[in-house]
Amino acid sequence: MEETGNFGETYVMMYALETLHNRGITVKETVYESIHNLNQWYEQSGNYKYLELALLHMQAYANMGFALDEADLSVQKVLEYTGKTKDDFFPRENSFGKRIRLNRAQVRSMIGKWKPSKEHPMTIAELVDDIIYKVKTHCEGRYVYRYQRKKTEDAEVYELVINKGECYFYDVKNFRFYTFVEE
Repeated sequence: MEETGNFGETYVMMYALETLHNRGITVKETVYESIHNLNQWYEQSGNYKYLELALLHMQAYANMGFALDEADLSVQKVLEYTGKTKDDFFPRENSFGKRIRLNRAQVRSMIGKWKPSKEHPMTIAELVDDIIYKVKTHCEGRYVYRYQRKKTEDAEVYELVINKGECYFYDVKNFRFYTFVEE
């Protein structure tokens, strides 16, 4: 079990969580409600597999760059029942999520090479400023940024998701998630 779950299971869970915004549901809301329900089912049945699923949700959430709320009662119970600590869920070096500061240098680091084109005339500086502005002003929505160097190469697609309770940036091609820490 890599981290707290099978790597493949964690990957699938992260992908499933990323798609929630398509239905107007937040990742945080889903993860915490799932942890709560799985914990209740464990307490009712004694079946440890419910706790394993709760740990998988927690690890996927951490790998996406989100911080676990240790004050949440259900999280506390799962940690207590399993003997884990919040530190066990820090994303590892090879994880898919990263918390970054909301400044130009850090935001720029999320994006690969970028040159304006007829289809996408935004410069890299404009792109970075656009992301910072939308995050700081909490402009709810899903924003897709696309760049293709050559027509023979795969496009690089980035997605900024801002909804009522969270904000994250998703590098689709590289399956990397970024959450923001405001300065």
